[in-house]
Amino acid sequence: MTMSSVRGKFFKMMMRMQNIKPIAHPEMEQKMKRMSEKYSHTKPKKGYSLECLTTPKGTKYQRLRIDGTKPSGKVIYYMHGGCYISGLTYNYRDFCAPFCGLINGAEIALLDYKLSPECKYPTQLSEALDLWDELTPRTKPENIIVGGDSSGGNLALAMLLKLRDNKREMPCGCFFLSPWTDMTASGKSYALNYQRDVEIGDKKGVFDEATRQKLLDSYLFDYIGTTDRKSPYVSPAFADYSGFPPMLFFVGGHEMLLDDTLTVYNKAKRAGVDVMLEIQPGMFHSYVLYQNYMPESKESYNTLKRFIFKHLG
Repeated sequence: MTMSSVRGKFFKMMMRMQNIKPIAHPEMEQKMKRMSEKYSHTKPKKGYSLECLTTPKGTKYQRLRIDGTKPSGKVIYYMHGGCYISGLTYNYRDFCAPFCGLINGAEIALLDYKLSPECKYPTQLSEALDLWDELTPRTKPENIIVGGDSSGGNLALAMLLKLRDNKREMPCGCFFLSPWTDMTASGKSYALNYQRDVEIGDKKGVFDEATRQKLLDSYLFDYIGTTDRKSPYVSPAFADYSGFPPMLFFVGGHEMLLDDTLTVYNKAKRAGVDVMLEIQPGMFHSYVLYQNYMPESKESYNTLKRFIFKHLG
């Protein structure tokens, strides 16, 4: 597609009205928390069963599967977005639920990690690894596919880097929706898309060095704490990707975080990884999550389902 659909333009308009503008509106941090709490109910979609579980180390997660199916040992391990500020909501379960139907007996494991600013790095990374350790005794890594959106994409990449660096077995594949990978906000897309980004941009603003510093000082980056922003486990844009399993990336053409995805994609490609990238022109951050509302999202969602089936089926 070369331009946004009518529905795409409508959703962009709606999202611009809800723009969090972290520089101008620091109070949005608490509003984001309240909104995620409002939608954090644990009633599953009809036809699905849901378990809310906790590992022996205290990591919370949810397990979703189709009613009446016997576990096949195939798992989609998903990490939700929300700037590490917003919690796990039913929207992410609904997004992942159809994946269960791709492989008979497949289940979804959704990490319900602790939130910033109360809990900072490396809390969430430790929880992601803990859930991996919980899953792998009963499920071979080759039967797990890992994914995440935005900050969840950041966390998924960090976990995979830890597994690789510790010479542990990797999953069969991984996918990322608009992953947040550069905590230094150094990509050119931050400036180029600042007026077009409907979530954290400013239609009338200019992204100069002073604006970049204000953004870096905003609540969006509370998760980092005092950690070096260029640490690969905090900013996967600074990592090497040799030895990674097949990867799939999605990103919108109007995102400030466009280069966050392009940097990792290009590094993976240079490292010889089997990697795919889908850019939807004119789309916004994590647009794939709206697969029921926009043709651009549905198109990418179908690409994602084919990827999951290919590597996990």
